Amino acid sequence: MFNRMIAPRAIVLALAAFLFFLVAGCATVKYESGGTPSEMPEYSLGYLKANFHKPLPDVYKAALAAYKDLGIAVSEKKADSLSGIVSGKLANGNEATTDMKALTGKKTAISIRVGTTGDKDFSYIIYDKIKKNL
Repeated sequence: MFNRMIAPRAIVLALAAFLFFLVAGCATVKYESGGTPSEMPEYSLGYLKANFHKPLPDVYKAALAAYKDLGIAVSEKKADSLSGIVSGKLANGNEATTDMKALTGKKTAISIRVGTTGDKDFSYIIYDKIKKNL
């Protein structure tokens, strides 16, 4: 009888430990690149997200230039006054996508994803190139 009570508890304890380590791996990582706090990018769940104190057309042009500078073959590019997207294929076959959204007339939010599950290093390279082109 004693062993019957231990087995379910051990299973619950093992499941709780597994879930703890699974969730602990999904922490948000802040990138220390300078700039104002609202411009600091955050990488979480495969997406690098940041805000620029620039209008959407400027950020869109900077994203196009970044893809060109990095040799990423652009497969999709479109923008209007509220949103924009630039996508392309890297040499390793992964798709890189930069989504842009106008928050105000002078502030734009971006979201960068590389590959199906996200690639933090490549995302930061694209972000840095966009920032340099602004």
